Amino acid sequence: MRTLTTRAGFDAFRDRMCEHFGQLPDGLGTQHLHIEQAPLGPDEYFTHRLDSHGHFIVYDPRQTSGLTVRQFLGIYATFTEDPIREGVRDAYYETQEAGMRKIWGIVLNWIDRTQDPDGVMDQLLDLLQQDRAETAATVA
Repeated sequence: MRTLTTRAGFDAFRDRMCEHFGQLPDGLGTQHLHIEQAPLGPDEYFTHRLDSHGHFIVYDPRQTSGLTVRQFLGIYATFTEDPIREGVRDAYYETQEAGMRKIWGIVLNWIDRTQDPDGVMDQLLDLLQQDRAETAATVA
């Protein structure tokens, strides 16, 4: 894949999104956001559908990240996600340390892939508790 082709695909999509958001009836731009991962074509970073149930975004993790998609959409629309996703997204943007940003990015990617924010956070907490127990056993 050539960079020019990929960039041209993204630019074309961005132009369509800007045009679309410019024509939204009142209220549709503030619908609930649903973000998912799926393999798309070689020039498709993400695609969208907006209806009465919300704003649905599908992105290709081989082409872009969920954080990039969210950042792009934040420029053109107001949206809400579930509280867990919003918390993880906000933690990513608010932290200054690169290592922590990477961790929050991985967690958000995991949530997008599984579509199970509660399950991901439960597994993450289990992993942290296991690590804490192993660390305590090694120190003692």
